[in-house]
Amino acid sequence: MSKWLKRFLFGIWGLLLIPLITPILDKWLEENVFSDPNGMAATVVPNAMAATVFNDLLALGQQRWFKFALVFLTGIVIGVSLEWLNRKSDEKKAFELRSLGFKFRSLSDNIKIRTASSGWPDNVRDLKPAILSAFISAKKFDLWVPNEHVYRLPDASFLCEYFRCVGKLLEDGHFDRANSEALSWKPFLDKVKLS
Repeated sequence: MSKWLKRFLFGIWGLLLIPLITPILDKWLEENVFSDPNGMAATVVPNAMAATVFNDLLALGQQRWFKFALVFLTGIVIGVSLEWLNRKSDEKKAFELRSLGFKFRSLSDNIKIRTASSGWPDNVRDLKPAILSAFISAKKFDLWVPNEHVYRLPDASFLCEYFRCVGKLLEDGHFDRANSEALSWKPFLDKVKLS
């Protein structure tokens, strides 16, 4: 829905709310503004004129068509608001998943550089908090992640490739394919002989 149409819709809805708040506004004005007969408000807007306006607004609020229009527009406003919130939530989730993909790919590159020499998994000991953080974030989005067995593999190639493949799909916005790709690595980890 376009911005101007949304603003128009909310503006009409706001105008329809005026007859509903009229009794409250009338009471407040009577007690605070029109109570002093010599005051500025009584001089500018006579009490009789204000009473006529408020009575007309009260009568409008009692019309059957008005009540229907108010309920109908309230439903539309609620629907538009929920749709907007849902879209914002989806955009936020997509951003978080793309960020996770970038994190996965960065971890893949860092692990690959570190494991060029021997010493797996000791040579990535300082990366373990970042790896654990990435795994926790992935689980939040129901992505399969390797368990602690990954550190008992003979080398880091499994973890590097997992992060690279799944991270690339996440970064590119292919979230369903990333989930399938992540799950496809599970049988391999289950079958591989642990050192």
